[in-house]
Amino acid sequence: MARPILLAITLLVVGSVPAHAQRRVQLDASVPTAGNPGTVTTVGLFGDPDMRDLVRSGFPLSLRFRLELWRSGGLFDDLEGSQEWELIVQYDPSGQRYRVVRRQSGHMEDLGSFATLSTAQNVLERPLRITLLPRREGRRYYYNYALDITALSVSDMDQLERWLRGVRGSTAASAVGSGVRTLMLRMLGGENRHYEKRSEGFVADK
Repeated sequence: MARPILLAITLLVVGSVPAHAQRRVQLDASVPTAGNPGTVTTVGLFGDPDMRDLVRSGFPLSLRFRLELWRSGGLFDDLEGSQEWELIVQYDPSGQRYRVVRRQSGHMEDLGSFATLSTAQNVLERPLRITLLPRREGRRYYYNYALDITALSVSDMDQLERWLRGVRGSTAASAVGSGVRTLMLRMLGGENRHYEKRSEGFVADK
C-alpha cells in the first residue's frame, strides 16, 4: 500500500517541476501529399519515469487522442471534422504483462498484451494513417493533433476490469485495492498532462 501512495506524492511533486525539466511527449501530424495520405505520430509516451512507475504499479493510464481538421480562410478558421480515440494501458500482475485497450465511440477493443512496457510503447507509437480528409478541393487546411494523459477514474477502472474479465477469460485486475485507488486519485487532484501540435498548412488536391 505504501508504494502507490508514495507514487502519488511523487507525481504531485513532478507536477511542480517546470515543463522544460520534464521529458515531454512529442506529437507530429504530417499533411497529405500527392498519392500519399498524411500520418500522425506520437513519441515518448512513457519517457517520464514517474508515468512508467505508475503503470507498473497497477494504475491504468488513459491516453486520449483528438485529431481536428481545420479549414483556413475568412475572419475565422472553420472546424471541418474531428476524430477521437482512447488507448488504455494497464499492467496485469497475474500474467505480468501490459494490456492495451482501445476505446472509441463507446466500444472497446483488445489490442493485445505485451511482455514489457517498452514493447507496448513501440506498438502505440507506430504512425497512424489519417482518414480525416478535406471535403473542399483547392481550399487551404491544417490539422491539430492533441493528447491528454490521465489516470483513470475509479469508475472507469472498475468498468475496464469488468470488461477485461469477459475478454478471453482474462483475470486481469488492478494490483491495488479500490480504497487506495480512490486515495491516490484524490491526491492527484485531476492530474492531466496535455500535449498539442498543429501541422503545416496544405491545399486540398483538386
